[in-house]
Amino acid sequence: MEVPRQQIHEVKLMTPIPKPTLQQAVDALSDRDEYKVILQFLKEERDRLFGDLRQCADSNDVMKVAGSIAAIDELISVLG
Repeated sequence: MEVPRQQIHEVKLMTPIPKPTLQQAVDALSDRDEYKVILQFLKEERDRLFGDLRQCADSNDVMKVAGSIAAIDELISVLG
């Protein structure tokens, strides 16, 4: 007995759910305590790095610390 070809593979395509944007994800998480802890950690780490900046021995160390501060500032601006 042969099965009609049209009955073998009836596949219904679903509309994909769009991924949220970064800003939508931040907005969705911003009220959570865990989010606030992470943001506070980043701010404290930035302050600590400013203290390290004062203790740098040479220009290479200054550039490394300044780069870290800039990266954390970028994260804070996106998340905060």
